[in-house]
Amino acid sequence: MSTGELLSIEPLELKFPFELKKQISCSLQLSNKTDSYVAFKVKTTNPKKYCVRPNAGIVLPRSTCDVIG
Repeated sequence: MSTGELLSIEPLELKFPFELKKQISCSLQLSNKTDSYVAFKVKTTNPKKYCVRPNAGIVLPRSTCDVIG
């Protein structure tokens, strides 16, 4: 983690395998390595096609949050 970085994100790249007429999801984990609360918001380029949950939230100090997209 570099200086000034509040959250670490795993994995850094999401891969969605294509399957015709099937909803595909992928997850990532946000890790707060600080002693402070950190807010986040995920924006999609096409909200009608892509759903992210939770799309916003607060990661508690020294904890993680799972995000499904």
